[in-house]
Amino acid sequence: MIREHYPQAWQHLRNAQQAKTAMATLWSTLVEGGLVEESVVTHADGPGVISAWLAWPPGAQSELTELFRGCVRELWACLDALVTESVEAFSVQHRTRRPERPRFFPVADGLDGFRSLLAESCMDGTLRSHVAMVEDCQPFQDSDGNEVIDRIRRGLGYLLEWDRALDAEAVMGAWATPVSPQVRAAAPAVVESLQAAAPGALGEQGRVLARYQLGSYQSGCAVQAQAGTYVDLCFTEGFIPDDGEDTFDGRLTLVIEAVTRFAVSFAWLSSQVPGSRRILSAVRAGAADTWIEATRSSRHWSAEELAALASSDIGLGRVQDTDMLTLLVNTPSGAYERVIPHATPLRHHDRRGTAAETAVKDAAATWGLPDFVMAPIVERKGRGVREISDGLLVVGNRGVVVQIKAREVEPGAPERETSWVLKQLTAAGKQVQGTVRRLKAQGVRMVNGRGLSLSIDSPAIDWVGVTIIEHPGPPQGLAVPAHHDSTPVIALLRRDWEFLFNQLRSTHAVVGYLHRVGSSAPVLGGEPERYYELAAADAEAVPGAVDPSWTRRGGQPHSVPLLPAAPAGSDDDEAHIMVRIMLEDVATSPIGPDEREAWQRVLASLDSLPVGYRTDLGRFLLDALATVTEAEEGTTVWRMRTFIAGPGQDQLGFAVCSALTAHTRAAFSAWLQLRHHERGEHADLTSVGVLLTPRTDGYRDWDTTVHAISGAPELTDDELRTYQNLFNAPNAPQEQARDRRPENP
Repeated sequence: MIREHYPQAWQHLRNAQQAKTAMATLWSTLVEGGLVEESVVTHADGPGVISAWLAWPPGAQSELTELFRGCVRELWACLDALVTESVEAFSVQHRTRRPERPRFFPVADGLDGFRSLLAESCMDGTLRSHVAMVEDCQPFQDSDGNEVIDRIRRGLGYLLEWDRALDAEAVMGAWATPVSPQVRAAAPAVVESLQAAAPGALGEQGRVLARYQLGSYQSGCAVQAQAGTYVDLCFTEGFIPDDGEDTFDGRLTLVIEAVTRFAVSFAWLSSQVPGSRRILSAVRAGAADTWIEATRSSRHWSAEELAALASSDIGLGRVQDTDMLTLLVNTPSGAYERVIPHATPLRHHDRRGTAAETAVKDAAATWGLPDFVMAPIVERKGRGVREISDGLLVVGNRGVVVQIKAREVEPGAPERETSWVLKQLTAAGKQVQGTVRRLKAQGVRMVNGRGLSLSIDSPAIDWVGVTIIEHPGPPQGLAVPAHHDSTPVIALLRRDWEFLFNQLRSTHAVVGYLHRVGSSAPVLGGEPERYYELAAADAEAVPGAVDPSWTRRGGQPHSVPLLPAAPAGSDDDEAHIMVRIMLEDVATSPIGPDEREAWQRVLASLDSLPVGYRTDLGRFLLDALATVTEAEEGTTVWRMRTFIAGPGQDQLGFAVCSALTAHTRAAFSAWLQLRHHERGEHADLTSVGVLLTPRTDGYRDWDTTVHAISGAPELTDDELRTYQNLFNAPNAPQEQARDRRPENP
């Protein structure tokens, strides 16, 4: 479980365990090579001592110390990674305060010190349960009788002590524990007494391990002795054992156990939280690596290759490597390289089919929104049960029925694998048809990715099916058979599913794309090429009709392709993240169970904003927040923008105001009502508005207010005149109104 949720922490923990093993191996080699030397000295009147010291080979002590230092560093890195990976995992759910401050695992000697570390935002962005556990296990906490917690506290205390001692240049040494020393003397001498010395650190200077007294001793009598002492590797700085069972190796084992328990607990607590989180892979390429100008590519495309691309019919080149697919895409801005990696790795603790279902769901919930991802449910049918697909995507009045087919056994001959894939496509197609028949018969109640139960009006939804093939080495060039049933079914590799969500980062956009294509690409695994062929057609298409109300309002038409060539966020990732955070604010607003379905419709309306508009919106929100935050005291500053993606589409309004008061709430509602009224008296039209207002309490950066209107707003004449004077007058709050028209394919 640790590796699945916290891959970086898991690797650091593994490194620490390997360092511990390396220390033990080196120590054993040194001891066998004569590291410990002993001496026996008997004085003239019979007293004697058994002593020992360490004869370090050159560099051996430094090597051991560096191994130990590395082990300690890896343990700290594991703890810190638990925090940083938690922040990253839940960054799509929570706004991180003070992102410029480092995140780390806090350990302190006292409560005041611990709270001061938390005040530095060191764990901001993790779960409250994470913070509570870390506080409860601090080494300064008094024992409450829980042996497991007490062991964790002791482990953290040792780790803190070792870190400080290493910073003070302490080095590794040895610990001598005399157990059963022995002395034998030749006659007439007799052993009158023998006493083992107290355990202690063993260094390069001799240490007495035992003292003895011989009677009738004469000079020249042979004396033989055995130290009978355990000599263990030890970080002797500050080491005072509690008893004979308390060893350095035991303490190091305890520390690794404590860190492991933290990792397991963090992973378990994270797994209990529904909703979006970072998908498994910790090393996937970002947008800056997957979309670059061809002239800057490490592949060094030749001028002839780029010229051939520009002159080709579709402006698309393809290179299939063992670990990724690379497309060379011709755009109006020049040729670009689009890298499409393999699908993210599957979780190891589940069987392949279950892990594939989790990966498919996580990709949709992370790059899209978890609110639109419905978990499969089981219904009773007669004396048996049936599962409603492997999950659904439902956004607005469109849905996708998902079926996942995973190859559970090792692949065989190409012919065998081709047969398996074709068989699965046929079986999945039948399952999709059965599921859609059930969904069209009556509504269904399902649980979404936030763990909320929702009533789905499935008969009113337009459905398509998707079959996702999970295969470690799918057959190349496999032609997908045509599908002739009533519900379209599209066959995808899991890589292509992740490509669509990573490219568009919008559930509404991905669902819209699947409904648009309505059938499989000719070849399994050919979805990225088909996407870019459609994107090229969009770029050359004639813009669609303008909403009639827009001209009357003085809006400025602006055309963008429905399918962008560049991955979402590659032009301004900060702006796209801003939009995603805003959507998360809306999605996680506190609402009652009776409001969930209506709130889903509002969220779907906001997610319908085409991908090509989001950079503009995100940058507008960021700049507007920066502007209104600097408003002079006693003034109210507004920034507003509205979007309409064509006639019949929902109108989306976004406002940023310097203050959130009853007055500004009312003004925001009035503005949205006026803009909705100006579209005309259409019962089926909806306008959704989002208001952001900055906060200064440090809890979060802004508040989010949402308002939605459907049908006629029924404004009185007085209200209409008042709102027009307020928002349409020359001195009205600054507003930018644009008809954002996607280009038609």
